[in-house]
Parts: sequence; C-alpha cells; structure tokens
Amino acid sequence: MWIALGVVAALVIGVVLWWRFRDPLRGEDFYKFHVERRWAWELILSEEQEQAFMAGLEAYDDERTVFPHRDAGVLHVYDPSMLVSLFLLAERFAALGPAALSDPAGAVRHLLDQAAQAETGGVLHLDDDWMGEPVDGMDKYDFTREMGMATHAQGVDGGVGGYGDEDSGYGMLTVLTEMPQHVRRMYDEAHSHASPGEIRNRLDVYKAVIEEPEPEFVAGLDRADGEQSRFTNTLMYDYGRVLAAYRMIRPHLPHAQPVDVMSAALARMLADGRPGITWSRPPSPEQHERAMQLISTRG
Repeated sequence: MWIALGVVAALVIGVVLWWRFRDPLRGEDFYKFHVERRWAWELILSEEQEQAFMAGLEAYDDERTVFPHRDAGVLHVYDPSMLVSLFLLAERFAALGPAALSDPAGAVRHLLDQAAQAETGGVLHLDDDWMGEPVDGMDKYDFTREMGMATHAQGVDGGVGGYGDEDSGYGMLTVLTEMPQHVRRMYDEAHSHASPGEIRNRLDVYKAVIEEPEPEFVAGLDRADGEQSRFTNTLMYDYGRVLAAYRMIRPHLPHAQPVDVMSAALARMLADGRPGITWSRPPSPEQHERAMQLISTRG
C-alpha cells in the first residue's frame, strides 16, 4: 500500500510541474516582455536598461515576431529566421548607452539587423524550409524527436534543458557541469512546499491534481531556476546543417539507427567548430566537454 501511495504522490508532483510549464506565457503577451530580473542574462542590464530592452523587443515583435527563451538565454527571431543570444544582445544594448534608452525600438532593430547580416558567435541563421523529402523515412517531426534523444545520452548527467522546433528548424541543449550546493538547497527548499498532503484514497489524488500548486513552491522554483541559470550554457544548432552532415555520414554507417547517425553528425560539428552550431555565451572547456559527452555517448 505504501508503495502505491508513494507512486501516487510522485504522480501528483509530476502533474504540478506539468501545470507550471504547460503554458509559460499564461495566455498573456505581457508576460512575454515584462521585466523579471531573474535570469543571468537580464542581470547584465540595469533595471532601467532592461525595461527599455524589453520595450524594444516588444516593438520588434509587433512587426516581425520574436520569442525569448528566457531560461536558455536565447531569442528566436521569426523574420529573418534566426536565433540570437540574449547575453549578446544585452551586452550590445548596454554598450549603446543613453541612445538605447531614448530609442529602445530603434536600438533593438539595429542590433537584430546586425545579427541578420552575419552569423557570428551567439547568432545562428535558420532555414524554415530545412527539410524537403523525408530522410530514412523520417519527416521533420520524426527528426525533431530523434534529435531530442541524440542530445541526451544515457548515463550522462548535465543536460538540464532541451528544446526542438521542427517548423523553424533548430534545437537547443542547456548544460550544467555541476550543480552548486546552494542551488541544490534552493530546489530542496522549494520542493518542501510541494507536498500534496495526506493521500488516503483516490479522491485525495483528484483533489491534489486539480488544485493549483502552493505559491511558495512555484516562487521557490522560480528563484532556484534563476540562480541555476548563472551556471548553465545553451548550445544552439541548426537542423538543416545537421541534416546535411547526417546525409554525408549515413553511407559510412549504413546499419546504424538514425539517432546514432545524428549523434555522430552533431558531435563532429561541435568538435570541429563547424557552421550551424553556436552557444548562448562562450563555453568553458568543461561545458564544451559535457555537451560532447551528452551528444556522442550512446547507450
């Protein structure tokens, strides 16, 4: 009986986490651009600068659409299609000084126009039409699913976040080489407020699932996530160029599973510093090595 109740309790906590992440915008564009002062890249800017920066992003969004992956420190720009490091943008916005504060929309437009002109560190240009005909029986949705597995090797810790967009053709892998003790304590403290209470019967399970999580739990997770972002780094990769590398390697690995060929292709791109892959900020040797392990070590 106790085992069954333990499983139920774990399920309840899992549902609580699902509730937290099911709609990160909570249906409001306001959340998309309001100032949180939580993630590492935001702290590059003063509060006044960040308010101006987010106002500039919102103005650009009205014209061409952008989406900030805040936790990864990456901005997805839809037109022109590209990923741009929010660390890079924040540093360049701050460097513009008073001019950026007086015309934030113009400043952000200028910075994104610069990013569109050249693919540099922290800038990844994308091709929305990256996949034409299916490859090895995979359409773009299959490819995205397999890429998710190709970047999280069995038995390797440190992949704390991942994302794939089959329509715009990009993936992201957030790595953490070592969890600092104080961050671990912050997560433990947050989870101490997540208990669904006593689970005695099925009705208690239903009540725990449909109720919103404790505010202390959500606030604690937010604080822990923000603090952890100081120690993470995000690898960005372009599906189109991974696919090109896949096609080149495939004849040499005719009997390998597609996911293993993807691992080999992406690992080669990362190891050789080839175009089509970049980071949200310059990686440490340890972060680079951890990403290589997550990508190239297959179970």
